[in-house]
Amino acid sequence: MEKVLVISSNKNASEALINFLRDSFRCTPKLVESAYQAKTYLDVEPSVELTIINSPLMDESGFELAEYIIEKTAANCIFMIKEEHAEKINDNAEKSGIIVIGKPFSRTLLYQLVKTIDIAVNRSLKLYRENLRLEEKIAEIQAVDKAKFMLMQYKGMTEEEAHSYLEQYAMNKRKKKSLAALAIIDKLSEQYL
Repeated sequence: MEKVLVISSNKNASEALINFLRDSFRCTPKLVESAYQAKTYLDVEPSVELTIINSPLMDESGFELAEYIIEKTAANCIFMIKEEHAEKINDNAEKSGIIVIGKPFSRTLLYQLVKTIDIAVNRSLKLYRENLRLEEKIAEIQAVDKAKFMLMQYKGMTEEEAHSYLEQYAMNKRKKKSLAALAIIDKLSEQYL
């Protein structure tokens, strides 16, 4: 995990969290002290993967910020709160997707939690990339099919002729078949539409 944001108004806790994350996960977390600073940072850097809020913050309890993070960003959120207050907010946090840790907690618990989130983020990222690849493939197929259809409609070609024409055009222009299809679509659109 590379993009981690720590939000903590307590200097000692901030330093301990930063050192823990740096040593355990070989990342360089960004530290801010208030909800306002966190929102400003997240607006500029939307690719944050994990936020850790050590409540309370100097300008709010921190729970409102946690809800904001879950609602407005793709980042996971760990909310650290005193154990006696954790049960009160646990139901709302769970519904929102906020992970609550009661303070004090062990380093082992925090390590396991962050590691689990890291594994889930990496798995989701793999699925996201695969989904993008498949969407690109679908778009390429659609472009090729549209070009062939337009060649059949406007140039009176059969499907086999349109297919051969498209392949020959791509070879002559030294373009991928999908890019050649887009060029043909543009050319035919200018002529006939």
